Amino acid sequence: MATLKIEPESLEVIVPEGLPLMKALWQSGVNVETPCGGFGVCGKCRVRFISGRIPDPTIEDRRHLTNVDLQEGWRLVCRQKVEGDASIFVPEESKPSIAQILTAAVERETEFQPAVRRLIVKVPEASTLDERSQVRRLLDSLKQHHGLNFLPSSLPLSVVRSLPTLLRGNQEVCVTFQTDENCQTRILSVEPTSQSGKPLLGMSFDIGTTTLVGYLLDLEKGREITNAARLNPQVQFGDDVISRLCFAMQQSNGLKRLQQAVVRGMNEIIAECCKEADVASTEIYEIVCVGNTAMMHLLLGVNPEPIALAPYVPVFNEPIAVEAWRLGLKIHPNGILTTLPCVSGYIGADTVAVVLTHLHEPEGEPAVALDIGTNGEIVVRYKGQYWCASAAAGPAFEGGRIYQGMRAEIGAVAQVLVERSDSNVWLRVSTLGGKPPKGICGSGLIDAVAALLELGIIDESGRMKSNLPEWSDRILSFNGQKAFQLVSPQSSERHEGIVLSQKDVRELQLAKGSIRAVTEVLLKFANLNWGEVSKVIVAGAFGVFVNLESAKRIGLLPPLPRNQFDVVGNAAGAGAKLALKSVKERLKARELANKMKHVPMTGNFAYEEALMEFIAFPET
Repeated sequence: MATLKIEPESLEVIVPEGLPLMKALWQSGVNVETPCGGFGVCGKCRVRFISGRIPDPTIEDRRHLTNVDLQEGWRLVCRQKVEGDASIFVPEESKPSIAQILTAAVERETEFQPAVRRLIVKVPEASTLDERSQVRRLLDSLKQHHGLNFLPSSLPLSVVRSLPTLLRGNQEVCVTFQTDENCQTRILSVEPTSQSGKPLLGMSFDIGTTTLVGYLLDLEKGREITNAARLNPQVQFGDDVISRLCFAMQQSNGLKRLQQAVVRGMNEIIAECCKEADVASTEIYEIVCVGNTAMMHLLLGVNPEPIALAPYVPVFNEPIAVEAWRLGLKIHPNGILTTLPCVSGYIGADTVAVVLTHLHEPEGEPAVALDIGTNGEIVVRYKGQYWCASAAAGPAFEGGRIYQGMRAEIGAVAQVLVERSDSNVWLRVSTLGGKPPKGICGSGLIDAVAALLELGIIDESGRMKSNLPEWSDRILSFNGQKAFQLVSPQSSERHEGIVLSQKDVRELQLAKGSIRAVTEVLLKFANLNWGEVSKVIVAGAFGVFVNLESAKRIGLLPPLPRNQFDVVGNAAGAGAKLALKSVKERLKARELANKMKHVPMTGNFAYEEALMEFIAFPET
């Protein structure tokens, strides 16, 4: 056994020698993020050995850390095992965090018709002339007075057990039940009529690869009470879908750990919302969830391996309803979790929710919807048909695979602007929270590249120039490649300053090229051109936090007028709320999912040809 002292938490834990250091930290309650899934690829999980047994550097340590870092005791967590007593410092930048999580959205109205309702039911007394069971008398009363048909099997055991007490000397009861979009009914609770005044609540969740957003709704009035958001705890196992699929398939209990992580985050949001609203979580009777197909599989604890392997067909696309307690969710003991349908292995319920919110009329005007985050999904609507695809963009738009990339945390460079006077040109760099810069997030990355294109420091091929006398002091040789120094070391929290490397530019080119190429291919399938597209819906945090002009300058978005872009916020979350408010919307979601034609990009020559074209930046 070995003793680990963990700073700055001042923790001391005893763990077996030979245990992976990452696991030892997790067990101690200190989460260290591994964007690449713990394979030593990203170099982001840095910790410092202060004293005790300092392990020899691995190949991956030498690849990602400088000689000075190595001498100071810095190592990558994912490459180390516990080899004896040691004191370890875990910096904040190695821990999962995020400053900006989008909860707001442009919503649409719907007829309020929730699946969960509550009724007062009068149950006749038993007598020698009426020997029906208590269950039968309850169900017959529901049918006779309210036209509701329930099978005895629809009653949870807890309800059956409660009837002797409830129907003793009190023949009126309060029944809470669910009627889903297929007109299937189930009773969730039977309580004294004195309980009829308590809240009847539901929650909708947008389960993103990076973030979780939950909305608490009143199911009697149809209004949102509050919402809460946080980083998806699964990020510690990888920052993109592929990393998590690999973790689920290759790590011991990987699927179980991923499932428990997302449920833990959901329970934290449930508790936060209930505290804010001053209600009990047991008053939540239904949860409606959306997310990409992989996230839906991981939430339900379903092996996602079929998504990862050709032909990439998921275990399920259909809506799933399951008792929430089976997943570990802390709501009413008989509460139900329902998912919206998916379309394919990489077009999930979140994309269906975006379409449900903003493209729900098949005969509407020609439109393109882009939902760009850790994954990129694109939908084209034209003449009653829908074409959709997922872009293999990687996590560059959220700071992943970028040397100094980070999520939208305090201190992240989020805006870069070119400013000019009569005699000078300079860059104005802004950070989230106004703090000294310590890295660069997705919006800052797009701005920075757009700015360097404007200044001629990067050419249309993406090559960073070096023969520019006016910028010679900012163009560096860094880690064997060119880099541009956006912020000096004196004005930042990094000893090298804030730099944008040639490799970072290439990562952005691949990401934006993939999304634009997919969009162009879908337009060809629909026999559309940009001149015929009436609007481009930009969903998710990307549209809200990213400068659309910068996105157009790098060629990620088409060169259309600003008034043709609709920035709609968290449209996936808005779609989940629609489904919670109305069973008719759930039917609509199923119809839309069936209409959406997935266009595979793997092995698609048109996509490969478009990618080669759109990797380059547009000419001015």
